[in-house]
Amino acid sequence: MRSWSTVVLSLAFAGALWLLAVFSGASAEAGGTNVDAGAGRLATSRRLVDGSAQEAKKLRIAPDPPPLSERRQWIFDLRYDHGDIYLLGMHQVDLGAPQATPRAMGRFALELYEGPTLIERARFDFPMLVTGGIDAGDGGRDRNQVNFDAKLVSRIGVTFPSTARGTRLELWDRGTDQRWTLPWPPTDTRKDAAPP
Repeated sequence: MRSWSTVVLSLAFAGALWLLAVFSGASAEAGGTNVDAGAGRLATSRRLVDGSAQEAKKLRIAPDPPPLSERRQWIFDLRYDHGDIYLLGMHQVDLGAPQATPRAMGRFALELYEGPTLIERARFDFPMLVTGGIDAGDGGRDRNQVNFDAKLVSRIGVTFPSTARGTRLELWDRGTDQRWTLPWPPTDTRKDAAPP
C-alpha cells in the first residue's frame, strides 16, 4: 500500500501537468494579442472577448498630461440627447488669474492634441447619465437595472483652457469608444461676443 505522501505528490504532479496543458492550449488557441499596424489599435483575439477586451483597451489610453494653467477658459456647451451628443455653443471667460485644469474622473473627455501628442484632457460626465463602472463589459450596469440613458436629455458646460497650443480637439466617449472632432481654435458663438 502506498503512503499518503506518495499519493499527495502524485496528485500534485498530475494537477501541475493538467494546468500546464490547459494554459499552453489556451494561449495557442487564442493567438494572444497583436497590433494592427494599419489602424494603430489593439486587435483582440478570442481570449479577450469575455470582458478582458476592456482591459486591453485601457492599455492604449495615455495618462492625463500635466494640467495647463490659463487665465482665459473656453466653456463648451454640450447636450446629451437620447444617446446623441450636440455642441450647442462655445464662449470664452476670463478668470482674472491663471488656473490649472482640474483633474477628475468621467466617462467623457475633451482631449487636445498637438500632432499625435496629447497636451490636455478635461474629463466630465453629463448630469444624471449612468456612467459608473464603464470598464465592465456590460457598461457597468446590473442586468436587472433599468437603463434610462436612451431617454435622457442632459446638458453641461465643460471648462477647457484657452491656449495657443494644439492642432486638434476631440470629444471622447469612453463608454462607446467614439470620438468627435470639435473646432480648434474655437470661436465665440455668442452674438454679443467681443474679440478675444
